Amino acid sequence: MEISNWITLATGLVAGLGIGSVITTLVQYFLKKRSYALQSQREDLEKRYKVIILLMYAAVEYEKSKKFLRIHRPDLKNQQDVFEELKAEWYNMILFASEKTQQELHSFIENPDIENLKATAIAMRTDLGRGKLDHMIKELTFS
Repeated sequence: MEISNWITLATGLVAGLGIGSVITTLVQYFLKKRSYALQSQREDLEKRYKVIILLMYAAVEYEKSKKFLRIHRPDLKNQQDVFEELKAEWYNMILFASEKTQQELHSFIENPDIENLKATAIAMRTDLGRGKLDHMIKELTFS
């Protein structure tokens, strides 16, 4: 092999490695950007779900929640207002919640009790990718 062929081969290798590094860097950049966007969406979803769970608790235990609502949500003057807010959240959730979570929240709005609240919270947990709960946790209640 002549010296000019070696130079051509070496130049090609150096150029190829440089382009490969640029491509690798670009791919890593776009993957990180997508990862940050997904993380941000997940955090937003978790915040939304926490608000909805607090509204559900307030709907079930309205008398115990009055003070909290007066401080944090003064626009919710009575239990009916809480249910109207939950209905609005249900429609909003069409944009991001799973069908199971939608069904569970609908069941809660139609029949507001602790069991339906727990079922909705568990469906939300699944949406957030948190995995299944031990059967014992599902059965715990407060007196």
